[in-house]
Amino acid sequence: MQVNKCIVMIETTLARSSTSRICYIILPEGLREDGLRWMQEAALRFDISIVALRGVEWNDDLTPWPAAGVFKKAKPFAGRAAQFLPELISSIEEFEKANAFDHPERTLIGISLSGLFALWAGYSCDAFSRVCAISGSLWYDGFADWCAEHRLSPAIRQVILTLGDREKNSKDARMSQVQVLTEKIVSHIDCATYILESDTTHFSPILPRLELVFSKLG
Repeated sequence: MQVNKCIVMIETTLARSSTSRICYIILPEGLREDGLRWMQEAALRFDISIVALRGVEWNDDLTPWPAAGVFKKAKPFAGRAAQFLPELISSIEEFEKANAFDHPERTLIGISLSGLFALWAGYSCDAFSRVCAISGSLWYDGFADWCAEHRLSPAIRQVILTLGDREKNSKDARMSQVQVLTEKIVSHIDCATYILESDTTHFSPILPRLELVFSKLG
């Protein structure tokens, strides 16, 4: 297991396997010891190198445009994704060069707001072949309509969206629309795999959900 610092000061943890396929996972706080063990095992089982990223400004770097916060007294989302994405791509390229990856096929996986960012990135750049959102914050103001008005990058071969079947029960009016809006977005994506996970909430344990997504990667 290697830990490096990327040029945008994101901490990266690498589980190496294939040099032709690499998956980046943007996490709020990284992975604990059990998650790091899972990374090592999963990299070998799925024949794909896995990189866990942390240190992102979660509410600001991952949101595509400014919007109000979701909880009482929460500060607004800054909407800096358009500034962050090229920095992230540059950081990824430097990371791959430093770790002897030669133009690998890239997957980007996000959870919650980073899931929103992953899907938005699939529309906004050609750096990734696959993008996946686990409980992606696709309720984000105006995002479903934006997706309907834009096309995925031609580089995208697969989109995987998973959602817990209990997430629509949120007491927050915006977040309670997540299933309706996710399914609206799915209807516009020919290469989408949509999984509604039974008896699952936004905060269910992440490792089984990551395992599910990896099992569906093409």
